[in-house]
Amino acid sequence: MAQDIKLYALAPNANFDKSKNDVDITDGQTHIEVTPVGISSTLQKPEKVAQSTVSLHNQLRTTNSEDREHQIVTSTLSADDNSSEAELDFPEGGMQANLVVFGSFCGLLIGFGLLNTIGVIQAYVRQNILEDATETQVGWVFSVFLFFAFGGGIYAGPIFDFTGARFPMYVGSVLIFAGLIATASCTTVWQFVLAFGCVVGIGNSFVMNCCISVVSHYFLKRRATALGVCSTAGSIGGVVWPLMLRSLYPKIGYVWTMRIIAFMSAALLAVACIFVKHRITKKLDEGHKKIDILKESLMIRPLLTDPVTFCLSVAIILSEFCLVIGATYLSSYTLAQGYSESNAFLVAIASNCVGIAGRYIPNRIADRYGNINVMVVCIAACSILVLGLWLPYGHSLGHMFAFACLFGFFSASTYSLTPVCTGQISKTEDFGKRYGTVYFLVGIGNLVSLPVGGALIGSSKSGWDHMVIFVGSVEAVSLCFWVATRYLLVGTKIVRV
Repeated sequence: MAQDIKLYALAPNANFDKSKNDVDITDGQTHIEVTPVGISSTLQKPEKVAQSTVSLHNQLRTTNSEDREHQIVTSTLSADDNSSEAELDFPEGGMQANLVVFGSFCGLLIGFGLLNTIGVIQAYVRQNILEDATETQVGWVFSVFLFFAFGGGIYAGPIFDFTGARFPMYVGSVLIFAGLIATASCTTVWQFVLAFGCVVGIGNSFVMNCCISVVSHYFLKRRATALGVCSTAGSIGGVVWPLMLRSLYPKIGYVWTMRIIAFMSAALLAVACIFVKHRITKKLDEGHKKIDILKESLMIRPLLTDPVTFCLSVAIILSEFCLVIGATYLSSYTLAQGYSESNAFLVAIASNCVGIAGRYIPNRIADRYGNINVMVVCIAACSILVLGLWLPYGHSLGHMFAFACLFGFFSASTYSLTPVCTGQISKTEDFGKRYGTVYFLVGIGNLVSLPVGGALIGSSKSGWDHMVIFVGSVEAVSLCFWVATRYLLVGTKIVRV
């Protein structure tokens, strides 16, 4: 039995009178009539009841101002990207989503916690184990760690996208445990580079990428808040681990202190492996080899062709560069001013302690006022604090504590909000790849950050001021790129972005 199917296709500039714009396709059994429909046109009800009508657009919903703002900030995505993102159903909460956040929190207690503890480890190792090495040589140990921890996303991100969370979480957990056990027995620079820099760094990249990326599978509207909750683990770890190190070093020595840290890390990572579960994975096309995952892991083309992606990437790279130098040398700077090792530890702990609020409060504000808006404010505050407080008043212990607390609060958003900003210009299923690409470049910057800082410091006391000026200046350049990113998205409009 022959049937008629009428299709109404949306065409913004269509001619609404049935004429040459109507297309009839007949195969002898089915009559298909395609009629372009404009936004202001009215769909006519078919006269024949037996006629089957399929409407591709039954109604058009009026876009409110908030939706328009959301469309503006996601303008770097293609139409297909936006539609596929809209089709995904995000739980935005519930038991499973909350358990994933808890698992990510446990994983980032180690992942981000180690990042926030390297300054304390570096200060102790420099004075007690590698006392004959130069500041630059010791800096290479931790810069290699930072390179793999951040730059490792170039392989960890795509592996997560295609395989899910389990495999990279298992690999990362084993590497971190083995690397920390090996670090306990290190006595030379090259041993530290291999054990802590390479093994722990690579393991950290798997854990960090999984724990951050998996949250985006469960949250969209509340993504900044969810990631903020997870990333507070970094500041909590940055408080707990230094306090443990400070307490255990004089009691049981360096070797067993690091072994205890390794076993505690294994326990927390085991919990993370249980609860961190993915929802979305990309499927390999027919004939698509697994090795192609790594070949396609770099999303360099958007970085070079899209101004928004370029400016955002440079902004993140420079922000992380400054944060790494400032946070890592904070304890060593305090020691160089003549204060005790205990005070140097407390300065770092104070920074991380306030950073707990700094990772959550800005993210809550960002959900309301926009991620990039909040980042502009935070980076501006960091630049002012470095040049206006640390540089002129760093010789005073009281001012150092004040700086550590304020800098810890505002700089914490660099860890917690930059993944959200990256996700703002990415499809959910490609988040791991794009995040990995950006942080691969961050890793390259971090590879040279500590040696550069060490070279600026040198052997003179004035070298510390040179390092502070350098950090503040690069932070100011970073601010320019954050502002440029916002301008490219919305111009000078005062909107949520």
